[in-house]
Amino acid sequence: MYDFATMFEEIEKSARERFIPVILDDSKEELLALVNKIEPKRILEIGTAIGYSGALMLTQCESAVLDTIELLEERRQEAISNFEKFGVINRANCYLGDCMELLPQVINGNMYDLVFIDGPKSKYLQYLELVKDNINKGGYVFCDNVLFRGMVLNGKKPPHKFRTIVVGLRKFLEFLKNSADFRSEIKEKGDGIAIIEVLR
Repeated sequence: MYDFATMFEEIEKSARERFIPVILDDSKEELLALVNKIEPKRILEIGTAIGYSGALMLTQCESAVLDTIELLEERRQEAISNFEKFGVINRANCYLGDCMELLPQVINGNMYDLVFIDGPKSKYLQYLELVKDNINKGGYVFCDNVLFRGMVLNGKKPPHKFRTIVVGLRKFLEFLKNSADFRSEIKEKGDGIAIIEVLR
């Protein structure tokens, strides 16, 4: 029987070999520090991929329940398999479909202590607006890749193929800066991290 650390290393290595995005080490460190700090009872994850981040959070916080949404059935099935390997499948609700369509029904009646947003980058603001009323006061939102390859804060016109992502992330950060409902910290670690506290 492998220990969890070895299992996580193998999953990460396999994902990188197949070009499946998993959380970078700097971001993982920040995410787990936040999980340990707030000890969430219920977590919402937008973007399951193969369940790497979800399993990290659930093994770190043994009382948490995770609602997680993935667009691709193949990845969702791999995530379920990984949740089973770590013995957390009974605390993981894995939904299949487009987040924008599924979110309202997934979050209906649920309140979250932590929301981890790691889906399509151009939609971060839309996701936040959809879920904000389902986050407990004092809860947190953790967003990865918010500085997207250094393009978001450099003030330059982004390359055409990344324009939607960069423009969307710029709007997202501007919204956070001007919102009285949130206190946000942007960290230039990894590909950029936003740690957002819900104030109201």
